[in-house]
Amino acid sequence: MHHDYRRTQVQSQTWYNANDIAMPAELTLTENQMRQMIAHAQAALPNEACGLLGGKSGRVQAVYSGANAEHSPVRYRMVPQEQLLAMDAIELAGGDLLGIFHSHPEGQPVPSATDIAQAYYPDAVYIILARPRSGKWKMHGYNLKNGRSQRVVLQVEPEPATG
Repeated sequence: MHHDYRRTQVQSQTWYNANDIAMPAELTLTENQMRQMIAHAQAALPNEACGLLGGKSGRVQAVYSGANAEHSPVRYRMVPQEQLLAMDAIELAGGDLLGIFHSHPEGQPVPSATDIAQAYYPDAVYIILARPRSGKWKMHGYNLKNGRSQRVVLQVEPEPATG
C-alpha cells in the first residue's frame, strides 16, 4: 500500500520560500489538544516527548502521542510502529499529517540545529514545547525546510460547545 503523507492542504494565509512553494502560516488546534501535548511532554520527563498531529486544512483533528525510541533528553525519534499506526489512522480519518511535535525539556521552544537537519516532512508544522526553569510549558510552531525555519502562528481555540 502506497501512502502519500505530503498532501497537506494549504490555507489562504501563506508565505513563500525560495522555491516558491506555499507553506502554512497558521495551524489551529483546541485547548484540549494543547493540553494533550503538554501532558505527554510532562509524562516523558526527563526525556523528550514526540507525536503527530492529524487534520485537514490547517485545523488539527487529532493528537497522536508516541514513545521516544531514543529515550533521550536531547533527541527524539518516534517508535516506528507507533508512527506508522498514527499515519494510518490519520489517513483512515481522511486527514493529512499537519504537524509533528516534540519537547525540549530543558531548552527553549525554538528549533535546534538537529531539528532543522532532521526535518523530513517539509509540509508539516513542527511544534516545539519547552519548559524553562519557571516550570510553565511554552509552545511554538515552525515550518522547517531546506535548512531554514519560519515561525508559524498557532491558533488555540476553546473546545466547541456540545449541545
